[in-house]
Amino acid sequence: MLDDNNLLLFPATPKTAQTNTITAPCTEGMPTIFRVTSLNHHQEERCIRYKAHLFHEKASLTVEWTRSQPDTRIHPFCLVSPRWNMRPVSHHGAVQINRLVLMEHPEPEENLFRMVPHGWVKDRELVKQAVELIDNLPRAYRFLFNAVFWNGERFRRYCMGPSSVNAHHNYDNGNLIHSVELALWMRNSIKHADPSKHALAVLVGLLHDAGKADEYQLTASGGWKLTDRGKLLGHKVTIIEWLAAAHNRYKVHNLPQEHYMALLHCLTSHAHAPEWLGIRSPRMAEAILLSGLDQASGQLEIMRRCSTGNPGWGRYHEKLRGGQPYQPDPLVVSQT
Repeated sequence: MLDDNNLLLFPATPKTAQTNTITAPCTEGMPTIFRVTSLNHHQEERCIRYKAHLFHEKASLTVEWTRSQPDTRIHPFCLVSPRWNMRPVSHHGAVQINRLVLMEHPEPEENLFRMVPHGWVKDRELVKQAVELIDNLPRAYRFLFNAVFWNGERFRRYCMGPSSVNAHHNYDNGNLIHSVELALWMRNSIKHADPSKHALAVLVGLLHDAGKADEYQLTASGGWKLTDRGKLLGHKVTIIEWLAAAHNRYKVHNLPQEHYMALLHCLTSHAHAPEWLGIRSPRMAEAILLSGLDQASGQLEIMRRCSTGNPGWGRYHEKLRGGQPYQPDPLVVSQT
């Protein structure tokens, strides 16, 4: 954002998310990639004038440019790189630029959570936790995550959607809250066993329910319902499809085959699946942790929502094992 001295303000916040109407930004130090959060255009006598709002956690601004032909490649939620004019000026609050370049291919050094707008996730501490998790992944893991979610609309659904319709985390941002929580738990748990091996556990936590981005859709009343894909296939099939497509398309950046199989094993194995289903039992610590901690995260979230805050029995929930949460009277710590 901009201040009265034509300087960038960091980071972008809801208050600073409105572009200064007089000054233009100093482009030095600007992020190279932004997310388009809105896009408009209108026909003028000799050209088409475009206006877009761009977001990055370090800067948020409105830009404007003209083209002689329609620019059909730029759309809301995509990732772009501005091409600045030699001397940027601002006109009615929009910085005049040469054009926006669509970023078509995943960049392994980018952290997609740094380009999550406030309108997607209001809890910025949650976004900060996600940023830290991705920043500390090996390059090959970051690239795979980016390859899966470089599609802006898919990533928006991942960040904004629920984790269920009527069970745990069944509200806006629920799936992201659950995934970040699980990734943190997985990392902390695996570190006790082997401090040097936690990256796969984090990636598994972030991706285990990622397919739910295509499993739920908003209803006219503002609630959530299952999509046809959710009814017929489910999120576990969806994430395997996405990973296979990314792994096949970007071979030069692929994970080593053993890491790719390990990731798929963690996401698909199940300890109690009947043998005739062909699903393998967990053979890795990360897979065992995923099964237990995923269930714990879901059950504890329902218990928190159903607890009255008072000792005794809470509210009934059909998805809660035992039906109702219970908590005893707290003991008073005696002073000696």
